[in-house]
Amino acid sequence: MTAKKLSVLLVESSSADAQHTLNKLTQAGYLLEHRRVDSARSMKAALHKGQFDVVLCSYDPPGFGGLPALELLQNSGVDIPFLFLSHDLREETIIYTMQHGADDYIFKGSLNRLAPAIEHNLREARIRQEHRSAQLALQENQTRLHAFVADLPGMAYQMLMKSDGSISYPYISEGCQALLGITPQDLTHVVMLFEALLHPDDLTSYQNSMQASARNLSFWNWEGRILTMPDNEVKWINLRCSPRKTPQGIQWEGIIFNITQSKEAELEIKRSKVQLRELSSHIQDVREQERIAIAREIHDDMGSTLTAIKLDIAWMGSRLKNDPALAEKAKSIETLVDKCTEAAGNISRSLRPSVLDTFGIVAAIEMEADEFEQRTRISCIFESKDEGPALPPDISIALFRILQEALANIIKHASASEVAVNIHNHKDGVVLTVQDNGKGLTDADRAKPRSFGLRGIRERVECFGGEVRVDSQPGRGTQIGVYIPHEASNKSADSLLAQQNLF
Repeated sequence: MTAKKLSVLLVESSSADAQHTLNKLTQAGYLLEHRRVDSARSMKAALHKGQFDVVLCSYDPPGFGGLPALELLQNSGVDIPFLFLSHDLREETIIYTMQHGADDYIFKGSLNRLAPAIEHNLREARIRQEHRSAQLALQENQTRLHAFVADLPGMAYQMLMKSDGSISYPYISEGCQALLGITPQDLTHVVMLFEALLHPDDLTSYQNSMQASARNLSFWNWEGRILTMPDNEVKWINLRCSPRKTPQGIQWEGIIFNITQSKEAELEIKRSKVQLRELSSHIQDVREQERIAIAREIHDDMGSTLTAIKLDIAWMGSRLKNDPALAEKAKSIETLVDKCTEAAGNISRSLRPSVLDTFGIVAAIEMEADEFEQRTRISCIFESKDEGPALPPDISIALFRILQEALANIIKHASASEVAVNIHNHKDGVVLTVQDNGKGLTDADRAKPRSFGLRGIRERVECFGGEVRVDSQPGRGTQIGVYIPHEASNKSADSLLAQQNLF
């Protein structure tokens, strides 16, 4: 059996009693280190210089010991077990010493209980030391936590909802004053102050989100406005906390942040996007009006002029029959005029197809698909279905321009041999899809800085509150789906695009 080390401070005037005590400890299996003192001065010096496991002190007169030695240990701040050894077994003496702080009282005539008493008190000392260490660690962590909470750009808090629905705040950090304009004490005593600060337009969403978090024990994340005291300054706050059940009810622990600056920046970005979208829509409208004007001028002015030229040339040709060379030249000029007339018609239709205004979007798209097939020799299959209300002119021309852009991209980039165009006017919205079997798009293709085709399509669609889906993989073609609702509250794009069996 391995001997246990024990460092003993022995306060004893009797050499015989001291030796008897030390022998008993050695017999108990201790490897002893000890120092014997017999005066207050020597005991004080020993405690200052050495580290001992236990103090064994005589309670027998004469000589130094007893309660003065106990008091000296207590005043030193050293926390080690203190045991009295005495020939006096009177009950009142034992009680008296224990009341003054002694850890145990052992009869010198029989030291059989000495080793167990030392072991017991050493364990108690270790427990006290561990408890003190835990308390110090807890205090240090609390200090760090308070410092961390104090530096937060908001306030930390605990909120308790009791079974009767009443609210209380077990804890509120000092950040309450800076965030809400009221002290933690005010909010603790008048719990309705917080809801009173909420913006009237945001109160219902706050209450609904709180009830949902309590009902599902789910993380509570809410954003809204408060009107801070005393000047009703509007602030945006973000509340984030986690609920748990307690015997008192549902308790949340979390943080409320001031997000006014970021929220105002976000709102400003949204306003800027709306303004940019409105500007883009205005530019599209202006451009469309210019195209209409140019198409009309080409069709009316240039068309009539070319027709007049053709008539004049035909008149001249009829009078040059006697000169075959001049007659042939007149015929050649007449052919050029026909080509110019045809080119002018093509330009006019490209700028604004008259069939769009006369027969509607379906006929215009069908004609565009036919001309695309004739011009490129790429097979173009067109399908349509009309189950909804008539489309307004601005949506019709937007869909037509989107088709033109999609077909132009196919000519430039796709290397396709087959294209499918489908327009389906549902009761909730209109869906236009263009699919090719070309080489598809890579991520690099989509990220090109000066690739404005798809961006232009998205801009047009977003002006009407619609959505664009692009599905493409290298070598497997490209599918573009455009959804534009008849009204903003209509069926979502997901379900309508899915009905096309493309997305």
